[in-house]
Amino acid sequence: MKNGPIKLTNREYKVMDVLWSSAQDLTIHEISELSDDPKLTVACVAQVMPRLLKKELVHIEKFVSANTKYARTFLADISREDYTNSELRRLFRKADVKAMLSALVQANNSDENAALFRDLETFIQEYKRTEKG
Repeated sequence: MKNGPIKLTNREYKVMDVLWSSAQDLTIHEISELSDDPKLTVACVAQVMPRLLKKELVHIEKFVSANTKYARTFLADISREDYTNSELRRLFRKADVKAMLSALVQANNSDENAALFRDLETFIQEYKRTEKG
């Protein structure tokens, strides 16, 4: 996988989402069938897959028999968590951290914010411990 920020189009993200949600490698046809987006047709997935291969975000796992032909199956080479971390790092480089935290707080209700603040406090304490150790 290439270093640097990972940029996915909306369609690329939807294909990756199907791959991340699957416990096994999938063909283009299976990705289209498993997607909840009717616009993610077999033809659409077939157009997206070469871009994901070029970005080194997926790889061809194997060839499987499909009727009288063979189909490639694909697996993600990046986890959903790693993609999310990359996207957050990219956004943090563009925006002020305080503004992003403010937006996060505004998007949550008071119970979610209470849990968020507890998690942040725990994270800060653990971070300080590891920095000292």
